Amino acid sequence: MSALELFVLSGALGADLISVAIPIGMAKIRLRIIIRAALVFAVFHIVLILTGYHAGHWMGTLVAQVETYQINWPPAEAEDWANVIGALILMGLGGNMIRETFTKTDKSAAPYNPLQGVALIILAISVSIDALAVGFSMGMMDVDLIKLSVILGTVIFCMAIIGLGLGRKFGHLIGARAELVGGSVLIILGLHVFWTALF
Repeated sequence: MSALELFVLSGALGADLISVAIPIGMAKIRLRIIIRAALVFAVFHIVLILTGYHAGHWMGTLVAQVETYQINWPPAEAEDWANVIGALILMGLGGNMIRETFTKTDKSAAPYNPLQGVALIILAISVSIDALAVGFSMGMMDVDLIKLSVILGTVIFCMAIIGLGLGRKFGHLIGARAELVGGSVLIILGLHVFWTALF
């Protein structure tokens, strides 16, 4: 694959991330946390696409050795379940952001930050799960894995910074209701992903 094709592929994989990053950024997250989260998102995309690539390559080798193409592998069904799990995670994060808005008694307290600890890891997996399926499909192609990793990592890092940064700007404009708006958008997005995965 050419560098241009890899850039286009990376941009497509980052589309989910942008749509999730903007509402999360509305929680008025610090710049240091945005950069750290962007790095985590980039690393997870790289790890999952390479995992998928090697699994697809191994499957292709196995098929060639058995000399049959009768293997029943339902990748679409597995991707649907991954999307359902991702949708539930988005709705959970959105619900938590909304709950924090109504239960916060100290107005000077820091807003809820979904970009730390286990929540960040789970979110990173949910937004990069498509990379696993794409990697699997690329397993039988001729791909420079170093070039793929560098381009994908760079594009995803930049898209995360842009998405979280835009959300942060919107959060400052909206003010006190930023977490409520961001949480609502995450829930709506999660419901949409859930609906499209199941129906």
